Amino acid sequence: MRLWLLALLILAPLCRAGEGQPLRVMTDLWPPFRMEDENGQLQGLDIDLLAELSRRTGLRFDVERAPWARGLAALEQGKADLMTGLARTAERERYIQYLDAPYYACSPRFYANPALATRLDDYGKLRGLRIGHVRESVYFQPFDGDQALNKVGVSNESQLLEMLARGRIDVLVGTDCQVDYALLTPELGGRIVKAAYRPETRTELYIGFSRQRLDRLPQLAAALEALLREGWVARAARRYQTVVAHQ
Repeated sequence: MRLWLLALLILAPLCRAGEGQPLRVMTDLWPPFRMEDENGQLQGLDIDLLAELSRRTGLRFDVERAPWARGLAALEQGKADLMTGLARTAERERYIQYLDAPYYACSPRFYANPALATRLDDYGKLRGLRIGHVRESVYFQPFDGDQALNKVGVSNESQLLEMLARGRIDVLVGTDCQVDYALLTPELGGRIVKAAYRPETRTELYIGFSRQRLDRLPQLAAALEALLREGWVARAARRYQTVVAHQ
């Protein structure tokens, strides 16, 4: 087969994918993975990842900001194609097809004022506390399924930090990747700290597709696997100097 014909056969699927409708990506702010710059444009590790995947595959992405629970509902209803930063659960797998490889991992942690954080050294001491969490987020078991705890659900982590700073909740649960980043600000630094209790688990982050919209999943999965093999994601994460190391 002539080389030009072989090249055409290889490139044709990419060209067709790039000419199609953009993939609808649902997301919400979750620094340092998804943030807004001074012009209101999204930036962060996930946005960099989508840009590189687009460059390598020819796929286009239409990123739409919405509350996390609404984004998940759009995947379940087949109204959106994919989300990034997803924890993997059996419940979500009913309507989400995850790419095989996680691209990052964080750890769930509890945060409170310094005095309470020191005393909160055991899971059992969560009883009786007002615990803020993001609705439809996944943290760890037994916390996620514990109906005896007094949980206060909100739309995003920034609300939790504000509520904790104002004393409207006693403690919040979040992932260290995101909350530690937020605590670097002078307004919150020192006022909110990690609790002594540390769940022995990690939360792997995935890209997931709606099971109703899987036609371009294989193409994206192959590109992500290549990025991981090359160490691209790890290098991209290091560019964000405020992405803190797991402690």
